[in-house]
Amino acid sequence: MRKRIAPATPPVGSYRNIPYFALRGVFRQRGYRDQEVAEALGMKPPTLSRKMGGHAEWSSSEIEAICELLEISQKDVGKFFFPQMQKGA
Repeated sequence: MRKRIAPATPPVGSYRNIPYFALRGVFRQRGYRDQEVAEALGMKPPTLSRKMGGHAEWSSSEIEAICELLEISQKDVGKFFFPQMQKGA
């Protein structure tokens, strides 16, 4: 008889470790879904998903376009796109 293995449960709050968690929060605050943001940026939703997951890099033109769409001020760009720099890492 095979032993049944329970699936691993992620630690509570681990979703906050997603690289662009704060940026996704701005999507929601402004009333956008991921698909709508992807379309506005001229990319396919899977491409946006890879970027949001930290598996693909943002270009400077994409950062500029997303900041314009979401009304992110220049002073807040670092907070959403380069959070490791904000923490002194």
